[in-house]
Amino acid sequence: MIHLMIEKNEPISHVIYFETGWDFPQMEAHIQKVEKNTGIKTIRIRNYRHFGELLARYGWPHSKGGWCAASKRDNCKKIFRALKGTIECIGFTTDETHRTKQPSITNRKWPVRFPLIEYGFSEKDTLKYCYSLGYDWDGLYKVFSRVSCFCCPKAGQKRIDKLRLHFSELYKRYLEMDEVAFKEEEETKQLKLWH
Repeated sequence: MIHLMIEKNEPISHVIYFETGWDFPQMEAHIQKVEKNTGIKTIRIRNYRHFGELLARYGWPHSKGGWCAASKRDNCKKIFRALKGTIECIGFTTDETHRTKQPSITNRKWPVRFPLIEYGFSEKDTLKYCYSLGYDWDGLYKVFSRVSCFCCPKAGQKRIDKLRLHFSELYKRYLEMDEVAFKEEEETKQLKLWH
């Protein structure tokens, strides 16, 4: 989206990335490459509590929404409230037009645009365009159709199996995290039984 906006001489005041601490290492390398190629520095934002702490406190996020999505949404909204007069551009593609109708998007108090939809770019088109620019995420999109947190519980068992096969160190980390989440869930069950 950034490269297409630059090609079309559209102004870009800020690029914002929400860091969870659970990102694939390849994503950090990708962001650095985009910064170098565009000359635009990325503003990284985080939740005031580390996701590891939230995992220990609440367990894995629910498959629909959950504390992780709420954290990303709420922290990004804080930034845009502070950046008065800017238009938020979100990289939804033509495959994701339904997402533009969600209340979390339509209820914003500032203008929102979806440049990739405006330009007619599907996920496939966008990935092809990125590859043509030399971006390859060190093969992440050869393994996964979507890339988010490496441990995303919303992605299902197939995703975890791919993590185990292709990213053994991250898989080990996922297993450690799963123990933390499982412990919290068991403690919560026990508390409910006592009440």
